[in-house]
Amino acid sequence: MKKIIVLLALTLAGCSSLYLDTSDLLRDQNKENLKKLSVGQPKELVMDLMGRDPSKGVFMWIDNPYRSEVLKGKDGRTYEVLYYYTDLKARDDKITDDELTPVVLQDGKLAGWGYPFLDQRVPPKPIYTR
Repeated sequence: MKKIIVLLALTLAGCSSLYLDTSDLLRDQNKENLKKLSVGQPKELVMDLMGRDPSKGVFMWIDNPYRSEVLKGKDGRTYEVLYYYTDLKARDDKITDDELTPVVLQDGKLAGWGYPFLDQRVPPKPIYTR
């Protein structure tokens, strides 16, 4: 019986090193897909290039894009922003804004991506503290 338990423990220990978090794959895939984007591409093509399938993380499903919103720009225009999960700051099962890359659409076409681009076009959100 001890031999079976030891064998089982060794087998499980060996399998644990083969574990790969699918959220790692999603982040890597999204970073690679950003390289395929070009300003002016239509929204449908952008979403096809970035991928639409959610990823099953360790403790949660991760939508792709992770979230989206419509923002009013400094120029009065409306921007649609798709946020893709691209970075990991802390392995805490929380996805924060600094782990996302915004992809900015205007009039249904890609205008640009990244926080520097977004910050040039959209006023910063107010920060509330207590």
